[in-house]
Amino acid sequence: MATNGEVQKGWEYLDAIPRYRRVDANVNLMSHAIHSEDKTITTEILHKIFNRIKPKLAINGDYAEAYRVFFEKHPEYALECNMAILDAALIKRSDAVTAENLEELLLPGNPHNVISQLAITAEARQAQVEARETERMISEITGYMLDAKGKVKQEYTERQYRDKIAGLRSMPFSQLSARYDEVIRVRGLRKTPVEAIRAVVKTDAKAQRKEIFSTEPPDVELLNPNTNQPFTGRKELVNFLNSLSREETRAYFSFPEGRPKPGVAEAVTRILKGAVQ
Repeated sequence: MATNGEVQKGWEYLDAIPRYRRVDANVNLMSHAIHSEDKTITTEILHKIFNRIKPKLAINGDYAEAYRVFFEKHPEYALECNMAILDAALIKRSDAVTAENLEELLLPGNPHNVISQLAITAEARQAQVEARETERMISEITGYMLDAKGKVKQEYTERQYRDKIAGLRSMPFSQLSARYDEVIRVRGLRKTPVEAIRAVVKTDAKAQRKEIFSTEPPDVELLNPNTNQPFTGRKELVNFLNSLSREETRAYFSFPEGRPKPGVAEAVTRILKGAVQ
């Protein structure tokens, strides 16, 4: 049977823990556990007794209410591990666990501030990620309205810029993400990579050089301007050429400055020689 002093030591042990202090049911549990021990009640024995009865201990009502109010205001910190940190900070200051005292532990400039030690919930972490992504996407979407110095371009007003941002910020994150993806997709269609442009220019230039410096005339298919179809044979071509005036004949074979049209004369020769029946 434990002595009264040992029982009192058990009560003091509980009273040092704000979560379980001053709850009659907890005092009775501790007393019963101490009386059940057949050893001298030391601090080490009290630790073992506490850990054994801890799952059965009730939470102090004032303590629970303080954290309810605090976590209602700061849901991002609603974690069991944070309660241990906050409790320890208040115990060190010999302060009661109240919503006001908990709030003080978050105040900037407070030498007892513990905010850097606190973890945040998974939901809070996700909200932080979404907040950063929201700002990034809005910045990229509205970037076209700003000049190189980050000022609103002359063709837009400050109000138009602010309204644009406000409208995007009011969107749910999923809707803003879809809008951002569409904007980036459309912008991508409007832009041709520099490498692609260079490749096209290089290919065109190569083809032009080949045509300019080639010693062989290009293979031209002559069309009858009256039918817009290829000449079917020598007779059709001769009839067409005979219908032309001198100026029209010159225009058919040459450019206005007098330079021969590439391949035309050679194509006429092929038809007249019977290459086309």
